[in-house]
Order: sequence, then structure tokens, then C-alpha cells
Amino acid sequence: MKLKKFSLALLFFVINFLLLFTFLSPQKYELRVGERAQEDIRATKDIENKIETEKLIKKAVENVQPVYRINPTVQAEIKSDIDNFFEQIYILKDNKDLELEDKIKKFKEVKISEKSIAKALSMDKQRLEYLKRYIFETINQIMNTGITKDEIDPLKEAIADSFQETNKFKSDEKLLGIEIINAFLRPNKFLDIEKTQQKIEEAKSSVDKVIIKKGDYILYKGEIVTQEKIDIINSLGIIEKKGREDFFVNISIATILLILEGLLGIYLYMFHRNLLENERKLLLLILILITTLVLSLPLSVISVYIMPLFTASMLISILLDSKLAIVCNFLVSIMAYLAIGDQNLFIISLISGTFASFASLEIAQRRSIIFTGAKIGIVNFLLAISLGFMYTTNLRELFLNSLLSLLSGVFSSILVVGSLPLWEHYFDILTSLKLLEISNPNNEVLKRMLIETPGTYHHSIIVGNLAERACDRIGANSLLARVASYYHDIGKLTRPYFFKENQIIIENPHDKIIPTLSAKIIKDHISEGIDLAKRYKLPREIINIIKEHHGTTLVAYFYHKAKEEGLEVKQEDFRYEGPKPQSKESAVVMLADSTEAAIRSIKEPTKEKIEDMIEKIVSGKLNDKQLDESNLTLKDLEEIKKAFLEVMMGMFHERIEYPKEGGENR
Repeated sequence: MKLKKFSLALLFFVINFLLLFTFLSPQKYELRVGERAQEDIRATKDIENKIETEKLIKKAVENVQPVYRINPTVQAEIKSDIDNFFEQIYILKDNKDLELEDKIKKFKEVKISEKSIAKALSMDKQRLEYLKRYIFETINQIMNTGITKDEIDPLKEAIADSFQETNKFKSDEKLLGIEIINAFLRPNKFLDIEKTQQKIEEAKSSVDKVIIKKGDYILYKGEIVTQEKIDIINSLGIIEKKGREDFFVNISIATILLILEGLLGIYLYMFHRNLLENERKLLLLILILITTLVLSLPLSVISVYIMPLFTASMLISILLDSKLAIVCNFLVSIMAYLAIGDQNLFIISLISGTFASFASLEIAQRRSIIFTGAKIGIVNFLLAISLGFMYTTNLRELFLNSLLSLLSGVFSSILVVGSLPLWEHYFDILTSLKLLEISNPNNEVLKRMLIETPGTYHHSIIVGNLAERACDRIGANSLLARVASYYHDIGKLTRPYFFKENQIIIENPHDKIIPTLSAKIIKDHISEGIDLAKRYKLPREIINIIKEHHGTTLVAYFYHKAKEEGLEVKQEDFRYEGPKPQSKESAVVMLADSTEAAIRSIKEPTKEKIEDMIEKIVSGKLNDKQLDESNLTLKDLEEIKKAFLEVMMGMFHERIEYPKEGGENR
């Protein structure tokens, strides 16, 4: 699997590298130090002079003063340690049972000489207290301003000198004070890496890049070529020596591509890990990006404004994800800018491509894509005119470019409409367009249901309404849930009259067969529905919901009937084969299916009865562990119950609110 992903990444890299190399191969010159330039050499596009910019950045960083912070707890800890030291001295002074040598050994962990310890033990308590106060005053003076690690040793020397100069203590007392401070003194001022780095970044960002503008002279004809000029030209990567491939240009292209591909990979890993693990969809994404660039870049020979760069945004938004489309549009825009070097093209591609990602969400039919393309074209037109007035006075060229920009939007939409069925088919992608097409009542399967199983058809429509409202509430795919609801019971087409909703005037055929056979017929509508779905080439997601919408639920009626008839039965034989719902949409369809059937059986429905029934159905499925694998939360279930109640109240509103006395509710 990893090898396949690596192969896809390599394919993406190689094709894009070849595309960029084709468009970025610079003009070749032969330059040698000391010789005169044979012709003028200009910058072919706006490029940063990285050497000079780095010099300015380095100088700015060198001028940044490091930021330090004082840790107040260190001073308190030092004073506490010294307090403990003196307390131990006082305790041992009063201990008559220990010899002096044994008392001194108690301080072996402290870096104070035995001579000074002995001195401390021999001093009277009042004198020791005076020395301690003096030590604390000294520490307060030097630590309030903070001490760094580098300042510790010079500071200890200064403290020693200060003690030697005072006449408040004897020489051996001075030595004791110096050693106590030296033993416990430690840094309390530390480099604030975050704030220092912030200042460095601010200094870097304050430096203006040194830009060589498009058309600026790098070397004049006849000018003596210096090593500095050659270094600048090589660092800019706009020329290469005659007869040799420009190694630096190739490395630059490869580096930029690796960075862009890496960023796309990181984005997919962070926000679309399912797509990253799906090699089929990963290949789809790569092919869309490559195809868009392969089709667009050669058209730059005609005009950069006719390039259909928005094809990628529209296709990715429709087939995969609109947010991913926005990110990929940035990649396509950067690639196009690197290849062509046109600033206006970059701005138009960036803005209109993003607009295309959003606009594609509104597409309800395939013909709507053309209207979306027209909207994109209008945005292109306005952008091209606005940018044109900023940078040119040639009105004829301006309006021609604007018109071509308008056509590029339409051109992109035509490419999307033409290629979309191929992407859907070969990559097994279920789009909202596909869902809307198969939800058409004129679809062959739905027409069969309407004629052959009218009760099931009506039931499925109501289930669709329930599932759609519930999925809207919990943020699931409401369109998928609604369309899947239309097809969830197509297996009943095989034996329609064995299902209650289709038994209008005929007698119930289950009365003539044993409960085990009845249960098997009921359960078989799942496998028969899957077979029909495959025969009619319904999408995989809908087939999954057909398979899962009963989970492993018990066919309770026939199970209890079999037990009443005294048959030896196992509960497992009366349960659907499953699997349990694996998605929120599948679970919602399960709940909607059971809810509609149950509420239809209520005589004289009221709000309270409907609400109780919904609660009973949802709780039953939950307690039966049918929802364990669906990712539904308890909060989702509450929202689903509210949605079901809203829909069912809408259906029974008149009957509940306006009953006719002495007559039938209408």
C-alpha cells in the first residue's frame, strides 16, 4: 500500500517537474569573470535577490537583544535552603549526645568546608542570626536584578570581595558567610526563548526583500563581468551557462514541487485522512490536478487568460470536497504562476478558483455547471478589467484579455460537464448530481415500485422525508439519506404482497405458511434488494444502506408467532444478517424506516402518541445495539427524534388539530 502511494506521489512529482522545466528553461549565456558581457542581461520576471535579502536579515537578527525573564521562585527557594541550613545548625548545637565530627558529617551534602561548619556550630545563636540576616540582605540585593548562569562565577567573586571589605564579622565568620552564599546561590534569570525568537521573527519580517524587477538590468553589454554579478545571476536562477543544464534551476523546481506536494500531503493527513488512505480517490485527485495543468499551460501560447485553470477547483469540489478544492486551487495557481510568471493570472486564478470551489456547491443539475462556469467567467472578466486598468493603458488589449477571461470560465465548465461522467464511473464517486439523477421518479426502479409496490413506494417517500430532515439536523449527508430511502426496500419488488403495506384487498399470504418461512421471505428482501441494486447499477453507498438498514434486528412478529405455535426456534434464525449500520446515514434510514411503519399503525394519532412511539423506536434500536457502529451520539439521537416529530406532525397536523366531532378525522 505504501509503495502504491509512493508511486502516485512520484508520478505527480515527475509530471509536474517536466511541465515546469519546459516553461522555466532559462536563456543560456556564457559568462566568465573579467570578460565583457556580450549582451544585456535582464531579469525575465520579478525575482528576489536572496543574497542581499539574507544579508539584511542577518544584520537585523544580529542587532536583536536577547530577552530574559526572572524566576521569582528561585530566590524564595534559596532563602528556604539557607533557613534550613541554619535550623539544622541550631538543632545540632543543642545536641549534647553527638561529637563535633559526627555533627559535621551531617552536612556532607552541602558544599561548605568542615572548617566553616565547625565555626557555625561554635558560634552563639545571636551571632548566627546576625550573619543570616546579612546573607539574606546580600542575596536580595543581587537577585532582585536577576543572575544569569554566565554571571554566577564573577558574582561569587564580587560577594567574596564585599565580605572581605566589611568590618562587621571576623575573618572566619566572613569565610562562613561567603561559603554559605556560594553553596546556595544559583541563577534566577533565564533566556526567554519564545520572546527572543519573537523579536528575531519581528526583525526578519521588518526587512524588505531586495527585489530585482522584471526588465531590470543585471549586466549591461560591454560591462566587465565580476564574480559578484555571476553569483547574483546564479542565485536568481534565471540563466545558465552555455552548453550545460542549469543544475540550480532543476534543484529549485524540484524543491518547490517537493514543498508544495509535502504541504498538500500534510493537509490531507490533517484534515482528509480517509482520502489519503483511499488510493483510488488519491489517484483521482492527482489526475485532476495534472490534467488541468497539462490542458492549461500549452494554451498560454495563445493567451494566459484563456487557460481553464478553474476546472480543477470545480471537479474536486463536486467529486471530493470543497475545502480540499480551495487548497488545491492554491497549488494550481502557484504552479501556473511559476510556469508563466504572470502576476495578473495568479490573482485571477487564486480568486476565481476559490469562487469556483464555493459555487460548485450550488450545482443541482449538470446543466447548472455551465451557469456556474458563466458566473466564474463574469468574476474573471471583472478581475481582468480591474487589474488591467491598474497596469496598462492599452484598452484594446485590456478588453481582449477580459473577454478571454470570461471565456475561460465557460471553457472550464464545459470540460467539467464533459469529463464528470468519466470521473464518476471509473472512480466510483457518488456526487450530488448522481444522487439527484437517480432520485428522479421516472427512474426505472422507482417506476416499478410505484406500479408494483405502491404501498412500499409511498412508505419509502415518507422515510426519505424523515431521513432527510434528521440528517440535516445532525450534519450528515441528507441527500444521500433521502435517495437511499427511496431504494431501501426495492427487494420487496420480488414478492410485493408478502409485505403488509402492499396488501390492499387480498388476504395475507403469511397466514398459509409457517412463521420460519415467513421470516425468511421478510429477511430475503435485503439480499434481493442488493441484487436488484447491482443489476440497476445503483451506487455502492446506496447498496450499503440497503444492506444495513435493518442491521441484525429481530423479525419479532414471526419469532413470537413461532414460539406461540410451539415450534423449536432460535432467535438468531429470526434476525436479519446485517451488518449493523456503518454510517450515520444508514442508521438514520433504519430509524426512519421503523418509525414510519410504527406510526402508520397508530389509531387516531396524537402528538403524544407519535412522540411516545418515536421514543420507543429509537430506544429499542439503541438497546438492541443496532446503532453501536454508526458513530451516532446521544445528542444526535435527540436531534433525530425532534426531526421525526416535526415531519410526522406536519403529516398529521390537520387530523390532530381539527377533528370533526361525531365523524371521521380528515
